[in-house]
Amino acid sequence: MNIPTKILTMALCFFALLGSEDILAADLKHYLIMAIDAHNGQSDGELTGPMAEYFKAQTRSSAPLKVQVRTVSKFAEAGCARLQATLMQDEVPTQDGMKIPFAVRYELNLCRNGQPPTEGIDLDSVSSALSRRPPNQK
Repeated sequence: MNIPTKILTMALCFFALLGSEDILAADLKHYLIMAIDAHNGQSDGELTGPMAEYFKAQTRSSAPLKVQVRTVSKFAEAGCARLQATLMQDEVPTQDGMKIPFAVRYELNLCRNGQPPTEGIDLDSVSSALSRRPPNQK
């Protein structure tokens, strides 16, 4: 798997885990909620636990995994924001034997309850799209 594909795969896995009740994402979710609640809209720290171990296994580096979360914007819905999360790690080996810093950055919309905000979503359209049967079913 090439590096851009691996980065995208890891970011998508982390995003999917955040929407679940999985304990794997609990530490990262903690930093996201802290940023929503923080007066300055930020939280920083070292990610530990199963998610950090998964990340380290993917990058093949035992260096600490740092996390920075910044609030990009707030939604009208209380406790909801657009967040930018950055996961960073030093000493990640490359194919040519060098060790470099590595970072994955992504943005997501999140509320304190762990769900995305409903602002801007046409819930009637979503509901009707989800209730449609596939064309070959009667």
